[in-house]
Amino acid sequence: GNVNINSPFAIINTMAVMAIFGQFAVVAFVANIVIRDDETGFAPMIRATQIKKFDYLFGRFVGAFLASIIIMLAIPLAMIIGSFMPWLDPERLGPLVLWHYGYAFAVAALPTLFLCAAMFFALATATRSMMATYLGVIAFFILYLVLSSLFARPEFEKAVALFEPYGMGALFDATRYWTASDRNTMAPPLGGLYFANRAIWGGVAIASLVAAYFLFSFSARGSKKKLKEEKQSEPPARVLNAAPA
Repeated sequence: GNVNINSPFAIINTMAVMAIFGQFAVVAFVANIVIRDDETGFAPMIRATQIKKFDYLFGRFVGAFLASIIIMLAIPLAMIIGSFMPWLDPERLGPLVLWHYGYAFAVAALPTLFLCAAMFFALATATRSMMATYLGVIAFFILYLVLSSLFARPEFEKAVALFEPYGMGALFDATRYWTASDRNTMAPPLGGLYFANRAIWGGVAIASLVAAYFLFSFSARGSKKKLKEEKQSEPPARVLNAAPA
């Protein structure tokens, strides 16, 4: 009740939660880039060029990821604009510190977005299916909710802080004993279990990108199926009976 609604503690918590829901928007960007060319028929033209697989694949990924970051920047922008609304209680507002918004986005939101983008980019590369990728996102999120409820016990606090993918457990662990004054003036430091959590899942994200590189192929998918269909559609060869001697 004594924590300001625009305190660094409130900002980073809001940013972390919104990044979890923002993963669905990120997947819409990064998963589509490995499927779109085959669906539009542009893939044969790309394969005919001298572009390398690394340049094509990660050029597309970086572009899509940057586009998703631009979209997610609407969150801190909306929070800043919202702090000027006239219906807010002035006593619940602290000073406007832009650094707090940038720090929260870089520490809480950006690693989560990168993790989700990399993992589901790899899944889309392996399956070449938007439906399978979205099902993977939903399954991952449901699994996260189930495991969060199962391990919501004091004896699992350190393990959750270390291995929870979105960093919420590590954030709560770092600020568990903060006073209202601390939460109004201090941003959670990027150290201890919080840094370890971000580093572990950053490694998972990089491993996912490496897997995507080896799973991706410039060869046309379904070419054997198309060849089989073409053979089946060919008219039967005419057999000429030899004339009797």
